[in-house]
Amino acid sequence: MGLITGVLTLPLAPVRGLAWVAGQLQDEAERQLYDEERIRAELLQLELDGDDGRLDERERAAREGELLDRLAVAAARRRELMHPDPVEDGDG
Repeated sequence: MGLITGVLTLPLAPVRGLAWVAGQLQDEAERQLYDEERIRAELLQLELDGDDGRLDERERAAREGELLDRLAVAAARRRELMHPDPVEDGDG
């Protein structure tokens, strides 16, 4: 970034900073939402709560479905990180 560009875009610095913070918060929220260990712990707690009678069968099934969906997304994200698709250059 050149000096003139830096000076001209200086008033936008707080907006860029806020956007960066928002991006970091979103990344952390997604990391927690799709943490496989966390999801498995929630599934275990759900099973315990169901066995203790704290949840009816319908609510337990609905929550279990949500957790299994999150687990599937987490596994897909992990696979994508381990084996990213090659970028196509379009020369093809």
